[in-house]
Amino acid sequence: MKQTSILILTAAILASCSGEDRSGEVPFAPTVRTIEATASGTAVTLTGEVLASPNSRLTAQGFYYGNDTLRVEVLSPLSGEALFSETVDNLEPGDYYAHAFATNGIGTASGDTIFFSISE
Repeated sequence: MKQTSILILTAAILASCSGEDRSGEVPFAPTVRTIEATASGTAVTLTGEVLASPNSRLTAQGFYYGNDTLRVEVLSPLSGEALFSETVDNLEPGDYYAHAFATNGIGTASGDTIFFSISE
């Protein structure tokens, strides 16, 4: 009887210390928006926004940019702010694409692809 009481008490204590029940929540990859690419000379400033990252913290955010022969990933520091931007310097003249991305514990999502040009 004494052992049964101890087991019941131990189970009750452990159950009360388990924290918030999040079993009904559904985790998702982040929702990301590519806002703009502003070219100036041989540089471009890329701006994106993380609209949501339900039930999972961000682990990375940034941009992919490139052209028909180039694909580059640029990481942006995780600041806790929704908006993020990065400037890329020394681009050759030509047409480029870019899109924002964000990664959380569930997966990676990308915003729409936008296009910009660097003039000679």
